[in-house]
Amino acid sequence: MTEYIRFNMNDDSVENIRVIKEEIEKTPKLCLNMIVKNESKVIRRLLESAAPIIDSYCICDTGSTDDTKEIIRDFFASKNIPGKIVEEPFKDFGYNRSYALKACEDMDNADYILLLDADMILKIGEKTTPHEFKKSLTHDVYHVFQGNDDFYYKNTRIVKNRLGMYYWGVTHEYVKSPDGSTTERINKDVLFINDIGDGGSKADKFIRDINLLTKGLEENPNNDRYTFYLANSYRDSGNYEKAIEYFKKRIELGGWYEEIWFSYYSIGKCYKHMGDMPNAIYHWLEGYNFYPNRIENLYEIITHYRHLGKNRLAYTYFTIANKERTNHPERDYLFMQKDIYDYKLDYEFSIIGYYCNEDKLNLPQYCMKVLAHPTCEEGTAKNVLSNYKFYTSRLKDWDTTVDHNSELLKKVGKKMMETHSGEFNSSTPTMCINDKGDLVVNIRYVDYKIDDNGGYVNKEHISTKNIVGVFDISNPMEWKQKDEFLLEYNTDIDNLYVGLEDIRLHSHGGKVYYNANRGLSYHNIKVEHGIIDMDEGITKSGIISKSGQHDVEKNWVIFNDATNTQKIIYGWHPLVIGNIESPTRDFENMEFVQTHVVQTPILFRFLRGSTNGVKIGNEIWFICHVVSYEDRRYYYHIFVVLDAATYQLKKYSTLFTFEKEKVEYTLGFIHIKDTNQFYIGYSLMDRETHFMTVSKRVVDGMMITV
Repeated sequence: MTEYIRFNMNDDSVENIRVIKEEIEKTPKLCLNMIVKNESKVIRRLLESAAPIIDSYCICDTGSTDDTKEIIRDFFASKNIPGKIVEEPFKDFGYNRSYALKACEDMDNADYILLLDADMILKIGEKTTPHEFKKSLTHDVYHVFQGNDDFYYKNTRIVKNRLGMYYWGVTHEYVKSPDGSTTERINKDVLFINDIGDGGSKADKFIRDINLLTKGLEENPNNDRYTFYLANSYRDSGNYEKAIEYFKKRIELGGWYEEIWFSYYSIGKCYKHMGDMPNAIYHWLEGYNFYPNRIENLYEIITHYRHLGKNRLAYTYFTIANKERTNHPERDYLFMQKDIYDYKLDYEFSIIGYYCNEDKLNLPQYCMKVLAHPTCEEGTAKNVLSNYKFYTSRLKDWDTTVDHNSELLKKVGKKMMETHSGEFNSSTPTMCINDKGDLVVNIRYVDYKIDDNGGYVNKEHISTKNIVGVFDISNPMEWKQKDEFLLEYNTDIDNLYVGLEDIRLHSHGGKVYYNANRGLSYHNIKVEHGIIDMDEGITKSGIISKSGQHDVEKNWVIFNDATNTQKIIYGWHPLVIGNIESPTRDFENMEFVQTHVVQTPILFRFLRGSTNGVKIGNEIWFICHVVSYEDRRYYYHIFVVLDAATYQLKKYSTLFTFEKEKVEYTLGFIHIKDTNQFYIGYSLMDRETHFMTVSKRVVDGMMITV
């Protein structure tokens, strides 16, 4: 039986539909235009990327012998996008692109022309809607950025149809627009062209371009553009002497300062490839003298002297480059190497600064900038971490702990553990504030040790005993102990690993919860979750499972969000947040169920959870850790702050240590509201228990806002 739906259309509804229809009809239509030849391997990729934003296509084939034309026709037929393929044998790029552009003039659905190549991918911004974008087109010419995340430049990629525009140049051609044409730049987050450069006609590109440009110069002697790109083609083909000859000629011709600066820079690069560093440095400095705003040439000099160990010279040029970078924050340079401005200059200083830092620049902040940059390679990041030990701050320097209070906490478990004298060392503490306002502290005692090389010295079993203490902290100058007990737990699954490792305490709903690492067998560690019966001194708990879990799962941390819902953080890059769900609500058959994924800076790929979250106002504060694996392990710590309602990252601190010891660890801290202080428990080398009090204002001064 067919069901019909009846709509009641009033006059307002009809009018609204008419207005919407007229608006759609008035929206400019966008036509894809390009030349192709034997692009069957890559053409679908480009077409898929452009299809959401175009209304038609006009493509010129210059002599394909594969199925490029069939792929194009079939693709657009499947998308119901009208258009045509025209054919014209290849003469040169200016001629054929002009031919393709001219072929658009008699087309419908082609108010504006989108100019692309087959080996590109059009990136449409996440917040860009095709209709609104096309609706915004009012100018004659639009520049779009193309390249990759580290190296990009703007180029004419959208033009108004039927204005008589054409391409000039046999290769490295550009669009010539009528006098008086209006131009606008499209922001990178709206449209961006990923210029991959793997098209079907790239094999003989350099030879082809050299021949076309040489012929072009025969017809147009002293043409600055042909001269510049001929020099580039010789350089890219490895003929450095010829490249230098034509770059020097381009400088002599004068004209556009960007091409002149780039010529000086490229001459230096050519001499570097030839092993002639004196000449390379000379031309890089000539480039700086000609146009000081750009720093790629200075970067080359800095890296050269740094590699030679001449760090004072490297620092001198770094100071100049850093000043120019700071003085010219708005950059739109020809063939700009963006990564040098973004973080590679800072990376050089992260090494040079150890030897020479006369201006007392903040080295940790420079290091953090490198670590957080989205295109920073992992090898570079690891090298920064390996050097960070020389620059890291020591939080202990701001410690204002009352000795009586810390010594009181350090005594937790000492008497109970006397029967195990010499077998167990006190290690990492954890803590939380319970619903009565008391401080609950757990001190872990372990029977293994870390040797001088950072290796573990274990006994037959890897054993942990946990002693819980409860303290009245109402008098900030003199805390008082109220209770102490050995934490009992389910011993049925003890094996090689005996006990609950790395307990993290968390107060929620009038109860003290915890997460702990539970070794089930060799290289099989999972997270145990439960509550501590504070009257009986025993746990009620179970093991959490997770879809796709690893053999070793640990460092999951708990927090209460803005609605006081208990949440779990599983990972930090991206930030993976979820709930612990159990069909019986008695800690059996518990499962981690993911609820949120939040993007974080690439630095967070190194982060592991240390403490549960501490709520301060509308924020959740954590301490995480980073391990640098070198000749041994080096631990660093970082405060991380999330929005309690949205879970978005708000800020994070520079990396720091507690006391500059190689192995340091924390499992818990609290915020003392009355004094606005953090009280942190931590261990050194897994054999010493320590506490410190640090003003939140000190930590605020370490924060980096996202």
